[in-house]
Amino acid sequence: MKIIIFLLIGYIFTNNYSDSLFILKSNGDYLKVIDLADDAIKKSINLDHTFYKSASEIALKIDDFDKSIKYLKKAISLEDIKSYRDEWDRIVRMRKDIEIALKKYQEGGDYLGAVDDLKALNFANCGLVDYSIGKLHQQEENYESALSSFKKAVQINPFREKYRLSMNFIIGKFISDGDEYYSMRDFSSAKNQYMFAFNNLSSNETEIDFQKKIALQFKISKALFFLKEYSESEKILNQLLSLDDTHFEAFKLIGDVQKRLDKRELALQNYLKAIDVNQDYEKAYLAVGQIYFSENNIEKSLEYLEKAIDLKKDYAKAYETIGVIFQNIADSGNSKEYTKALYYYEQAITYDRRNYKVMARLSSVYNNLLKFDLAKKYAKDCIKVKRSYPDAYYELGVAEKGLGNRIAAMEAFKNAKKSSKWRKIAQYEIDLIKKELN
Repeated sequence: MKIIIFLLIGYIFTNNYSDSLFILKSNGDYLKVIDLADDAIKKSINLDHTFYKSASEIALKIDDFDKSIKYLKKAISLEDIKSYRDEWDRIVRMRKDIEIALKKYQEGGDYLGAVDDLKALNFANCGLVDYSIGKLHQQEENYESALSSFKKAVQINPFREKYRLSMNFIIGKFISDGDEYYSMRDFSSAKNQYMFAFNNLSSNETEIDFQKKIALQFKISKALFFLKEYSESEKILNQLLSLDDTHFEAFKLIGDVQKRLDKRELALQNYLKAIDVNQDYEKAYLAVGQIYFSENNIEKSLEYLEKAIDLKKDYAKAYETIGVIFQNIADSGNSKEYTKALYYYEQAITYDRRNYKVMARLSSVYNNLLKFDLAKKYAKDCIKVKRSYPDAYYELGVAEKGLGNRIAAMEAFKNAKKSSKWRKIAQYEIDLIKKELN
């Protein structure tokens, strides 16, 4: 009776494993087939030789030569069939041929020879060959060719994780190089690196692949923005936002693009959308404030600019913009607002000590207040940072003239007139001084 029970249990186990293999194979769950076969060997399940022969075929299909040989060996131990031994010899020879080709590079340094030998191998549906070629290209820093080979390996065998990891590593290399070019303000090279990476992204839409796609679209759009390719940047950003309408930085950037394209209403809408998505995004508040300032809506402008400062206490650009608003008001006749302009400019320079434009603006305000010594100081500070900035030379000329230093004033005005912005008025000041000197 016990023997019958054991035989019955063994029969059930055998059928379970065989049926599972059939189902997994039919569903394309090849990695689970490997786990199943390993488990059967580990537990010494009494299975037919055909089970291990099928497992060997699956292992070969995913380029796991070692497992394929292991399962085939088990099949032969159960049923020594000539076709099994022939298959054994073929798999061993395949593995050996790949090893010999790789040794030509590893031991002899023959890069092109090794690649040619691998390409000459006539192994149908073997991603390992293309993967091996890709690794040789990678070693020689031929990254475009490496990526092409890794992509072929993944297309042939999408089940081998290391193929996909190698492909993603090379894509990451192009992105990293693009970031380096971007940091050096070589936006053209950055764009090319980003575009190459984007065009070679996996079509497998996992969450990671999706996020990488979104991130690359944003990087490409930023590079295009700085290259002044605004229409193309806008196009890509619209594609991005159609995929992810929570990307507040993309809403801000498309606003910047549309502002350059003189689509100011659309720009404002997108800046406000950025705020809707992220109410703590100080850059969007600054952008909205600047739009309202350009429309002479001072009250709304100040509201958003002050909010930007509330969010980022050291936001120099926001302080500077408010300073410009009050200086404009003061220049229009309400001279009391110069005090406010000075406060905001001084805050800006506190948080951005090399902001030469603010230094020149401070010089301008002090000249209007007839405090020529301070005007001279800030003009000279500005020139130390930006020697060719004409605004600073003009304000320096006004300050020197106010201090009675006519020769120094003339020299400053001469430097200012090199700019078309100041040419006429600087020449006018020079002519006045010449008359005084005569």
